[in-house]
Amino acid sequence: MNNKKITTTLYDGTKKEFDVIFTFKNENTEKDYIVYTDNSIDQNNKLRIYASIYNPISLEFLGEPETKEEWNEIYRLLDKIILNKKELHKEWIKIWLIN
Repeated sequence: MNNKKITTTLYDGTKKEFDVIFTFKNENTEKDYIVYTDNSIDQNNKLRIYASIYNPISLEFLGEPETKEEWNEIYRLLDKIILNKKELHKEWIKIWLIN
């Protein structure tokens, strides 16, 4: 991880800090994405990882990835990062939508 952090306000009004895993712009959709984690583990012992569409200038979250193609690109990039980071293991990763 690159040690970048973001703080966002959740739906219930509480603020929560997340570690940014990576950001990218999809040239096909012209959307910017941010992939991040709160480093919590779910009931299946998987690391919770979130993805959102965002504005890279204001850091405003604009929504969630909606299409299969968007998610496939996120998964592909996560796989690439995991293969490049020996301290991470693919079986620990599970994508969760932030609700």
